[in-house]
Amino acid sequence: MNIPENNWRLVFDAGGTNIRFGLVNDKGAIDPLSLKSAKIAKNISTREEFCDLIVNTAKNLGGKQERYVISIAGPISSDNKIIRKYTNVLKDDLDIPIAKMVEERLKRDTGREVEVFVIKDAVAASLAEMGPAGAVPDRDEVFSFILGTGTGGAPCIREKNGLFSFPESLADLGHYQVDIFNTEICNCGGRGCVELQTSGSAIARNTNKIAEDERSYSQSLLYSEKNLKPGSITGEDIAWAATAGDAFTVEILRQAARPLAALIRNVFTSHPAMTVVFTGGFALGVGEPLLLLVRDCLRNIGIPFISKGDLNGFIEKRVMLGKIPSEQTNLVGARMFLLQKESF
Repeated sequence: MNIPENNWRLVFDAGGTNIRFGLVNDKGAIDPLSLKSAKIAKNISTREEFCDLIVNTAKNLGGKQERYVISIAGPISSDNKIIRKYTNVLKDDLDIPIAKMVEERLKRDTGREVEVFVIKDAVAASLAEMGPAGAVPDRDEVFSFILGTGTGGAPCIREKNGLFSFPESLADLGHYQVDIFNTEICNCGGRGCVELQTSGSAIARNTNKIAEDERSYSQSLLYSEKNLKPGSITGEDIAWAATAGDAFTVEILRQAARPLAALIRNVFTSHPAMTVVFTGGFALGVGEPLLLLVRDCLRNIGIPFISKGDLNGFIEKRVMLGKIPSEQTNLVGARMFLLQKESF
């Protein structure tokens, strides 16, 4: 295999809003000159356009690289080759064989044989935080909870041989049905998903709706300090208000923390050795206030098999915030996945 100098590899992160790419080394460091992020996901309307983006970038930055990884916001096939549904972008296009499409195009255009993989963004987030630059490089079982445009999560387990496995039993927790009376349709096509209560976009919608009640909203810093009108409050505004201790905003976040805590309780019930790490732009933007609320809800509902005397210490050690900036997390995780592929 022709290995580019300094172990840099070109990797991709195709989210619901941004598509990012850049060169990442085997320690999880990103070359700042190569890092590109653009709100172009919404401009992609066909699988062919998505393929064009990957191929053109690989031709410009990939050099002689022989393997590529794309982190994607949506379910993928077990062989890491097919996008089952690019949930937030190509919503009506199912089973996109993106790996084969890119491989064939690069061979046609350059004559080079390459191998392409696709991984779920939540898997990438778990791998990133387990890597050298992450929050939990010393943990062997990690579940990342992404709170951003949507809500997602996936577990990764470091086996005794050093390789990673990705059990499916806890995948896509963001699409667990928790509210049978909620008729709003989720991006997955279902109703009542926890994502509709806990994602950054859902919390922003809920905040704007509650803000229509002037009696409660007039007491908020969002109103008194920023003079924001209902309908204009963003996730960034909510993060600012929460870190400032705004009671109005904190109470809204507490409502979202309850279903999150219930899902985390389920994670620990079936996988007691897991560590849960919050990642994603909204989660890391709010930061400590959100973490404290989720931990408090977990203390209130308890965790099976954990005694009351051990509960607080368990939660403090096992429910954490991610360390890697949200715009880099999935790129670093994609590199960690590629590093495993290069080992055999």
